[in-house]
Amino acid sequence: MDPVALLSSLRTLPDLRQLVALLGHQPLWQEFPPETFAVPAALVGRAGPLEWLAIASGRPAEEARRLSARLAGRGRLVAVLALDERRRSLALAVTLDRPVVTAFDLDRPAPEARERLRRLAQVRADGVLFLVRAAEAITSESAGHRFFRAFAALADRMAAGLTGEVRPRDRRDLALIQLTRVLFLYFVQCRGWLDGRPDFLRAAVDRCLARGRRLHRDLFRPLFFGTLNRPSAARGRARAFGRIPFLNGGLFEPHPLERAWRGEVPDEVWRDAFDSVFERFHFAVVETAAPGIIAPDMLGRVFEGLMAPEARRASGAYYTPAPLVRRLVDAGLEAFLASRLGWSDPEARARLAAPDHALRQVLAGLAILDPAAGSGAFLLGALERLAELRAGELPPAALRRAILARNLFGVDLNPMAIRLAELRLWLAVLAVEPAAEPEAVDPLPNLDGLLRQGDSLLEPGRLLGRLGLRTPAEAAPLTALRAELVQAVGAAKREAARALRRAEARVYGAALAEAERRFERRIVECLTAARGPTLFGARRGLDRELRGRIRAARRGRSEVRRLARRLRREGEAPWFSYECQFGDILARGGFDLVVGNPPWVRAEELAAGQRAALRERYRWWRTSGPGFRHQPDLALAFLERGVELLAPGGALAMLLPAKVATAGYARLAREHLARTATLYALADLGATGHAFDATVYPAAIVLGKRRPRADHRVRATLESGAGTGTPQCRFGSGPWILSPEPLLDALEALRAGHPRLGDRLTPQLGVKTGANAVFLDPPPCVEAALIRWAVRGRDVRPFRCERRRRLLWPHDQAGRVYPRIPAGAAAWLRQHEAILRVRADYVRGPWWTLFRTEGAVAPHRVIWADLARRLMAVALTGPDAAQLLPLNTCYVAALDRAEAALALAAWLNSTWLRAAARAGADPAASGYARFNARVVAELPLPDNVLSDPGLAALARRGAAAPVQEEVDEHCARLLGLTPAARAALAAVPGVRHAPDRR
Repeated sequence: MDPVALLSSLRTLPDLRQLVALLGHQPLWQEFPPETFAVPAALVGRAGPLEWLAIASGRPAEEARRLSARLAGRGRLVAVLALDERRRSLALAVTLDRPVVTAFDLDRPAPEARERLRRLAQVRADGVLFLVRAAEAITSESAGHRFFRAFAALADRMAAGLTGEVRPRDRRDLALIQLTRVLFLYFVQCRGWLDGRPDFLRAAVDRCLARGRRLHRDLFRPLFFGTLNRPSAARGRARAFGRIPFLNGGLFEPHPLERAWRGEVPDEVWRDAFDSVFERFHFAVVETAAPGIIAPDMLGRVFEGLMAPEARRASGAYYTPAPLVRRLVDAGLEAFLASRLGWSDPEARARLAAPDHALRQVLAGLAILDPAAGSGAFLLGALERLAELRAGELPPAALRRAILARNLFGVDLNPMAIRLAELRLWLAVLAVEPAAEPEAVDPLPNLDGLLRQGDSLLEPGRLLGRLGLRTPAEAAPLTALRAELVQAVGAAKREAARALRRAEARVYGAALAEAERRFERRIVECLTAARGPTLFGARRGLDRELRGRIRAARRGRSEVRRLARRLRREGEAPWFSYECQFGDILARGGFDLVVGNPPWVRAEELAAGQRAALRERYRWWRTSGPGFRHQPDLALAFLERGVELLAPGGALAMLLPAKVATAGYARLAREHLARTATLYALADLGATGHAFDATVYPAAIVLGKRRPRADHRVRATLESGAGTGTPQCRFGSGPWILSPEPLLDALEALRAGHPRLGDRLTPQLGVKTGANAVFLDPPPCVEAALIRWAVRGRDVRPFRCERRRRLLWPHDQAGRVYPRIPAGAAAWLRQHEAILRVRADYVRGPWWTLFRTEGAVAPHRVIWADLARRLMAVALTGPDAAQLLPLNTCYVAALDRAEAALALAAWLNSTWLRAAARAGADPAASGYARFNARVVAELPLPDNVLSDPGLAALARRGAAAPVQEEVDEHCARLLGLTPAARAALAAVPGVRHAPDRR
C-alpha cells in the first residue's frame, strides 16, 4: 500500500503497527502500564536495536519531541509515534544530537508531509543508521538539499573569486560553466569511465597540486578541451590522463564567455569545490530516489535554486516534480493519438500500455516541443517515455540517441537553462550506455540544433508570424542538416554547424523578402484605393483610414528591411525564430505535441514595453480591465503560442495557473479553445501532493487541435478513464467548472431567469492605506476622533465581524480627506512623511490621504472577504457601523437602505450562493478561494431579494444566533430550487456552514 494512502486508515494505537510494517520493520504490540508514560503507550515495532514507541496524546508533536529526546538521553534507540485520535493527527520524532519531528494530518496530509513520508518509506535500515536516514528523510535536509546548499554557496564563492576582467552579470554564468562540467564528470566517473578509477578527479587534483601546477590552467583546460572533446588519436600530450572517453557535445568546448574572459579560477577555490562539495556526496547516473544519492535530476533543482530570487520571480521559472512531468507527458501522448488518429480515449490508453508496431511507427515521426524548456524536465520526461514505448527497436543508448535526433525540440530564453537541459539529456544517454570500457563509449550527440536559446513569445522576427507567411521551400533541407549535426564530430561537426546556420539564414532571407513584397502590395493597394471613386463619384483621396494603413505598412517594411540588412551583415540569423530555425517543422504543419511548464509571471512584474508587445502580438493576452489584477499572466501568452505552433490534430499538455479556468483575463482564451479545440483534461493539481518549491496553484490543460465532437467530455484529472467528465458543450468564455452534471444543472437552475448582482450593484475593494504599519494601531498620541475600527478579510464572519485592529482615519464621514489634522496625529504621521509620499496611489493633496474611501463609508454596506474558504458576508448599517471601515482585503457593495443591506448579507450567506461563488472563484492555497468582484457580480440577484423582509430579519438574528438552516430554506424558496439541486449545491466542498463558536 502507498504510505500516504495508509494514513487515512490509522485510527488507534494498534493501527500504527501497519505503518511500522510498511516502513520495513517488524510490527509488535506490547502495552506499557499507565504509570510508565502517564498516557496510553505501547511498543509497536522493532528493527534490530531500534524500537518503535507509540503514545496517545492531545499534543502529538510536542509530546513526541519531548519523549524522543528523553529516551535518547538514556541511550535508547527509539522512534516515537504520537497519535491524536480526536484531531486525526500523527507526529513522528527521532533524536540523534537533537530531536527531529514531523506531523501528518491523517485525512488531508499536506504535500510537504506526503513527500517526507514517501522519503521515509524508502529508508531501508535499522539501528543508528535508520535514525540518521530517518532524520534526513523527515526534514528538508535530504542529501539533495544539502548538496544544493553547498553547491549554491560554492557558486557564489567561485563567481567572486574569478580573476581577470569579468562583467558582474557574467560572473555567475562563468562559475556555473566550470562547476557543471565537473558535476557532469562526477556522474561519468561513477560509471568507471575516467581511466577506470572511482577517484580519478580527486586524485588528479591532488597530483596537480603536488607538482606545483595550477588547477585551472594545467588540469581542467587540458582535460576539458584537449581530452574529452577529442578522439584518442588527436589528443597528443593529453593522453597522460589515461583512458578517457571521447564525449563530444558542446559541454567540453570553450564557451563564448570563456573566449572573452582570460582569467582563471584560483586554486583555493577549486580545492574548496572538491573538499566542501563534490567529495562529500555520492553520485549515480540513473535517476534514483535512494537516500543519500545525488541523481541527475539535481541539475534541474540547481537551475531553479541558483537563480537569484528576484530573477526567478521575474522569469517565473520553477522546477517541476518528475512524477508530474511523466503524468503530463502521458496525457499529452494520449491526446495526440486521440486527436490526430481519431482513436478513442480508452483505445489510446490501451495502445500506450501495450505498444504495437503501428504505434511505434507513429511515435518515430513525432515532433515534441517545449517552448520554455528550462532545465529540460519535460524533454527528459518525453525522452524516457518514448524510449519505453519503443523499447526493442534499437539498443537502449542508440534508441535514445535516435529519439534526440528526431523527436525532441526545446527553446528557452535563459542560456544556462539550455546548457543544463543538454546535460540532463546527455546523462540520460550515458545512463543506458552499455560500454564497460572508456574507449567503447560512443560520442554524445550534438544538441545545438535541437535546443535553442531564444524567446518563444517575442522573437525579433515575430513580424513574420503575424503576416501568416507560408514557410519557404528553403526550409526543407533543415531536417537533414540538423540530423547531420547531431552525429558529427571534430571538424565535421564545425562544418555541419556552419551549413545549418547558412541554411537557416536562407530560410529567413526568403521569408523577409516575401514579407517586404507583402508590405509593398499593401501600400500600392492603399494608393490605388485613394485614386478610386467614392459612392458619389468623387475621388476618395488619402483619407484617415488609408493614411493609417499606409503608415502601418511602411513601418512593417522598414522593420523587415532592417532585419534583412542585419542578416546580410552577419551572414547568419543572429536571433531565434521558429520560422527560421524550425521552419521545416512548421512547413509540415507544426509540432505534434507541445508540452511544458511555461513561466508564470504576473503582469506587474513585466516591463511596460513587454506588456505592450504582448498585447499587440497575442489576442488572448489583451484585456480591458483596469489595474494589474485584471491583467493576464505570461503563461497565457505561452498557451496561445503553443496552440499556434501545433500542427492540425496535434496535442498540447501544459501546466498553467489554476485561475486560467476562472479569471476574467482568460475569457478570450476559454472562448476560443472551447469552440475550436478538443479539451481532454483540465485538472486542478493544487491538492495532488506534487510538491513545487514555490507557492503556486497549478492546473494542467490537455487539448487537441481539432474541433470537439458534440458528445465530447472533459475530465478533471490527467488520468484517462477516471469518471465520465463534464460535457465540453457546457464550456464557453465564462468560468470553466469541472463538476458532475447534477451540480452543473443546479448552477444553471440557480442563475436561470435571474438578473446578475453586478447589474444592480458594483462591488469594489475596501480602503487602501498603502502603509498599514503607519495607519493600523497608531500610538496613543493620535486623537481619538481620528480612530476607527479596521475590518480585514480575516475579521469577517457570517452576519458579524471582529474588532481587532484600530485604524487612523484622517477623513470625514463622507470619505473626504481633512486638509489639516490635529497635532498628535500630525506628529505621528510626520515621522513617516517620506514613506507616505512615495505610495503608488498617491498623486496629489494631503500626503496622509487614504485611497478608495467613498464606498467604504457608505451608510449601508455589505462586505465580504476577498480570500476565504467560503463566501461570508456582513451588513454594516446604523450609527455604530460607521466606526467600522473595511480595508482592501474586503470587498464592499453600497446600498441605499439598511433593510436592503441586511437582505443582501443573508442572501450571500446562503449555502446556494456560496456554492455558486465557490464554483467560479479563483483557487488559492489551503482550500481558500478568491471571492473578488467578478465572482460576486456574476451571482444571481432576483428582483425581490433586496426588498425581502424575511431575509433582513434573518440577518439581524444571525448576528447573535445560528440561522443557517432558515436562511437556506428561505433562499431556496426564492430561487425555486428542487431537492436534487439543493443536494448538488450542498455537496460543493467547503460551503456548508461550520458550527459557530461564539
